[in-house]
Amino acid sequence: MYCLLHTCFHSSLRLTSKTKLTYICICIGLIILLNYFGAFTHLFEITYDSNFVYPYEGDVHEFVNALRHNRKPTVEPINEYKYTFLIDNEQKCVDPAYNMFRVVYIVKSAIENFERRLAIRNSWGYEKRFFDVPSRTVFMLGVHPYDDELQTKVRIEAAKYKDIIQADFIDSYYNNTIKTMMAFKWLVKYCSNSKFYMFVDDDIYVSVKNVLRFIRNPTNYPDYLKEPKKIDTHKKREIKDSDKMEELSDDTITQKNVHAFDRKNLSVYEKLKRTLFMHRLKQDFYNKTLYTLPANNYDIQNSINLKPLQEEHIKDELTMNRTKRQIFDFELPEDVRLFAGFVFVSSPHRHKSSKWYISLNEYPYHLWPPYVTAGAYILSREALLDMYYTSLYTKYFKFDDIFLGLVAKKADIEPFHCEEFHFYKKDYTKFNYKYVISSHGYGNPNELLNVWNEQKALGNA
Repeated sequence: MYCLLHTCFHSSLRLTSKTKLTYICICIGLIILLNYFGAFTHLFEITYDSNFVYPYEGDVHEFVNALRHNRKPTVEPINEYKYTFLIDNEQKCVDPAYNMFRVVYIVKSAIENFERRLAIRNSWGYEKRFFDVPSRTVFMLGVHPYDDELQTKVRIEAAKYKDIIQADFIDSYYNNTIKTMMAFKWLVKYCSNSKFYMFVDDDIYVSVKNVLRFIRNPTNYPDYLKEPKKIDTHKKREIKDSDKMEELSDDTITQKNVHAFDRKNLSVYEKLKRTLFMHRLKQDFYNKTLYTLPANNYDIQNSINLKPLQEEHIKDELTMNRTKRQIFDFELPEDVRLFAGFVFVSSPHRHKSSKWYISLNEYPYHLWPPYVTAGAYILSREALLDMYYTSLYTKYFKFDDIFLGLVAKKADIEPFHCEEFHFYKKDYTKFNYKYVISSHGYGNPNELLNVWNEQKALGNA
């Protein structure tokens, strides 16, 4: 009996130990799994809003201003781009006919994508798309080491088209920041005579026509293009929006921890409006005169006898003409700092399986600064110069869109959001691309050509 009880007791102990060991193993596995997916990392993140600093940790404006005026800064840059231009095309932006270009397009292209580059040259990248709008298109490439055959093909392409810029960094996804900043460096050195610059990936559809419309009046794009229509002389006008149903049918883009800026809620929207205020004041006297005076001598002779309804009708037409003139004669001032595209605020990816994984050592904050998706964005000349020199005082970061967001934050440039820069591939019908500035997802050269040619025929490209 004693032996039986002893045996049962030890069996129970062994069973309990095995159960405990199982629970311990499960707990350890769960901890490892949670750590792998970043659950504990989030506990140690620093709040972005009140604590953000990023090396160089100090005010860089004095240094940036010194570099812009060819003076030696009191603190040396911490981030330099020590790569060599293998193909620099330094005469690309030299043209006796133009002191200043309207837009320069910089296409970040993978070195092997010859067909995509050809399709762009034959569509939206054609430099004489509008004969009265001076522009340039260049392609920024890296290298594939030890592939002499590929490099020979690139040199032949460069000699033929004279639009290739190539530097000796390895052309890879995680070197996109280097590619972007070497493009900045080339522009500052060889092509600073453009009012605007548009950076684009080589799988992007672009409407040059809409780019020009946008940079003319970004705060009101595309609303200012939608024609008003009169209901009658005693009722308010309503906005004709032929795309309203199409816009309603588009899928709303949502993403966890991601918020697209509402243009009208951005403080940058108000800043741009203030920048443009003086321009509108200059037109004020002319506009008031236009509003009150009859259009010609016949009207002057007969204005005394006009009925009240006729007078209101004339005022109505003159007001419409005045509004159109304000809109289409509008021009952004030379010193505007515009950094525009599709703006996001999102959180770093902390799970280690992610392609975009970021450790706390790389970036300790719970949010990124507002950033523009890197597929397509527009910079004014002032923004380009300020951001380039600020980048020399900004610690390198491997994701180009985040890096530019960090640079813009340090330069006090707030990204400007526009819905018509589509970071995804917008579903295509021939009628719903009327106001599209850019759309991602056109890696097939034939598809790009077909869409662009159809939109060009409709007057939208």
